[in-house]
Amino acid sequence: MNSTLTRSNAVEVRRKSTAVAFSAVITLYNEEGNIEPLTRSLIASFRTHMKDIPFELVLVINGSEDRTAEIALELEKEFKELTLVMVKKNRGYGGGTLAGLMNASGDVVGFLDGDQQVAAEDVARVFKACIESDYDIVKILRVVRGDGPLRAFQSRCFNTLFRLMFGGKSLDVNSKPKVLKRAALERMNLRSTDWFLDAEVMIEAVRLNLSVMEIPVTWLEREHGNSNIRLSSAVEFFKNMIRYKYGG
Repeated sequence: MNSTLTRSNAVEVRRKSTAVAFSAVITLYNEEGNIEPLTRSLIASFRTHMKDIPFELVLVINGSEDRTAEIALELEKEFKELTLVMVKKNRGYGGGTLAGLMNASGDVVGFLDGDQQVAAEDVARVFKACIESDYDIVKILRVVRGDGPLRAFQSRCFNTLFRLMFGGKSLDVNSKPKVLKRAALERMNLRSTDWFLDAEVMIEAVRLNLSVMEIPVTWLEREHGNSNIRLSSAVEFFKNMIRYKYGG
């Protein structure tokens, strides 16, 4: 995978697993209320629904200023499937995610948010579909949303504009988890260190003519912590779309 980050950029990588079939990367910034229930539910779901398939859960501690790192180190003692990427200074959502992807070792690699807005069983479904199918990318499609009508309207507008500008058939560009075959990931030129990374993956999918499957799920309401997406994030999205489309 071409990128502005390399493996050496991660401050510290703590890995127990060696040979794994898939890697799930989660970037965490001040998620002390989510990290433990998220970790436990995902590992339990993967163990239940994907028996005998070795995996790793890559937790990127992206410069968190609360107890997220402390809790991660405690969880590491309990779960052999955990790989920790400890980033001292926050690198933005995209930068943290790229650090995780660079240090993921699975033949199938996916990334998702740490806010528990996708049920663990649905996360497992997406990873399993990518492993068992011939699709290059498998991702979710948010058909029921728990984050309110305004966000749903903004999402529809963004996705319509995205398809007009870049093509493709994705109905939900920014949804996660996004799960990719390693061969597809390594062909991509991912560079975004902000929230545009999701769109960049889909732009690369169109450019490379990769096959994409979208699995309908319910998008749950966030129960712990606060979203890090602001109005400035939306402005940055549109600036990036113009830059990618027209250069400059």
